[in-house]
Amino acid sequence: MNLLPPPFLAIRWTFSILCIGWVGTCYTQVAPLHHWVGFADKTGGGIDLNSPEAGALLLSPRALERRNRQGIPLDSLDLPVPADRIADVLSVGDTEQGPSVALLHRSKWLNGMVIQLDTNLLDSAGMAGVLQDIAQLDGVAEVKRTRWYRDMAPPIAQPQPRSVGQDVYQSGPTAYGAAWTQARQLKVDLVHGLGHRGAGMMVGVLDSGFDRVDTNPAFDRARNAGLIQIGGNFPNGGAISPFIYEEHYHGAMVLSTMAGHLDTPGGQHYMGTAPDATYVLFRTEDVGWEHLVEEYHWVAAAERADSIGCDVLNTSLGYSLFDETSDSHSLAELDGNTFPITRASDIAASKGMLVFNSAGNSGNSPWQKVTAPADGDEVIAVGAVTPSGQHAGFSSYGPTADGRIKPDLCAAGQDAVYVHPDGSIRTGNGTSFASPILCGAATSLWSAHPLASALDVRNALLESAHQWNAPDTVCGYGIPDLWKAHLLLGGRAPRETENLLVYPNPVGASARILHVVFEEENLRSASGTPLTWSILDGLGRTVLEGHIEREKEALTTLSISVEHLAAGTYILALLGVPEEDPTNMPTSWTRFVVEPD
Repeated sequence: MNLLPPPFLAIRWTFSILCIGWVGTCYTQVAPLHHWVGFADKTGGGIDLNSPEAGALLLSPRALERRNRQGIPLDSLDLPVPADRIADVLSVGDTEQGPSVALLHRSKWLNGMVIQLDTNLLDSAGMAGVLQDIAQLDGVAEVKRTRWYRDMAPPIAQPQPRSVGQDVYQSGPTAYGAAWTQARQLKVDLVHGLGHRGAGMMVGVLDSGFDRVDTNPAFDRARNAGLIQIGGNFPNGGAISPFIYEEHYHGAMVLSTMAGHLDTPGGQHYMGTAPDATYVLFRTEDVGWEHLVEEYHWVAAAERADSIGCDVLNTSLGYSLFDETSDSHSLAELDGNTFPITRASDIAASKGMLVFNSAGNSGNSPWQKVTAPADGDEVIAVGAVTPSGQHAGFSSYGPTADGRIKPDLCAAGQDAVYVHPDGSIRTGNGTSFASPILCGAATSLWSAHPLASALDVRNALLESAHQWNAPDTVCGYGIPDLWKAHLLLGGRAPRETENLLVYPNPVGASARILHVVFEEENLRSASGTPLTWSILDGLGRTVLEGHIEREKEALTTLSISVEHLAAGTYILALLGVPEEDPTNMPTSWTRFVVEPD
């Protein structure tokens, strides 16, 4: 798992070595606990895919709408694991003291179930007998160990170390604050400026825990608008429980780069890349140990995200080496078709979702390559770059074992700005940040083109990237340009500054009048009809608007008082006549800055 930024990976690695060193002296019982049981087919599932009611039985209305909009039909992967096969497996472990086999969760995509064996009821011989009996059941194709059990509880996750000078204070245009550089690097501010910040989109965030997201002021705006939901705690069987808010900090930091919003008068400001989207939070990672079962936690969570209607998934996790070395992956298996989490990630994409995953922080390690599921064919693996756009040395490299370009794209991951669970704004390193920063930006882009397919959006992101014509195994296709992607998806391209002259810019404290000069012939509305103008802030909110009667002259000058606007960057948009332009997109626009008093 590449979960923490590189400085903290070293801390966790040392701690893991200490844990391994304890095994011989502290643990008296070592036995398999979790197992994957895979089935050969879905005979007896009980649902006819051709029946009119099949969709309603299998998916939520929102999920069906996403599928229908993109022309994706139901298929056998949507059918549940047959209930009778699950019951057969669970019945094998019945003892006089009670059942020794319990269901943790199931997977319809991979057609199987994860079981937990009760070592209080079974000794090693009994466990081996139960597993053998399960393997011989009709329809069982595979029984595989996914986790070892030890008598000692996993160590409590340590709080993130805080280094001197880690706090980041307001910088850049007011709405974004310290996050301005990473937003501007992707040009997502231009998409935001048109009023598209992810509204109507649903993002599934699969991570290790979301410490204090229920109280962190950076999420007040999203919480108050009902934009944060609990998807499930899958190490605990998928329970929808607020316990995830008491778990590890990593997911909270990741979430802040997308949904975070701070707007403290006279204080700090911060805005993530998709502040208006809905977020569903899934805990899939158990940071205490590193076991293959965590990939199956992810699979079950992704299936639930699909079923409830998520449009986008972000995962800032990656898997390569496990505590039980015999379960570890190999570089030769990075082919996009081997690991459970990778196979499920590609299936998620086939269901019409955009799937983002951190490329991994292994660039300076012996592994060096991307980690699963970043090797997936349809997964958008996101590498890390510096604020100036250079490759971050820790960011994992490609290609995959079968020679495909990875990572796919890059975003800010070195000196990335996020909000800590304690509410402070900090910087950190890791592809764990690069992935959600780009994920949120793509979500905002998709909200501007809701009829586009996930594949359309993915292709536009790739084609907009600065290395599209010469991809490599360091940064892939490069840093995407969200404005260019907007145009590739059919977005209108109002010309910035070419047809509009605004002065003074910036607007200083002594002169709070903005003058706008534009050419009549470049506007689509008919001569003599009133022209609508709007001023939008960094959140895309209209803060001023009005009309101007059309003149006969070739040039028209509009003077607007901006004395009531706070310091920051704004967009002035000129709009055509609604009857002639039903899209209500700007015909011309430009940015201007209001300086502080």
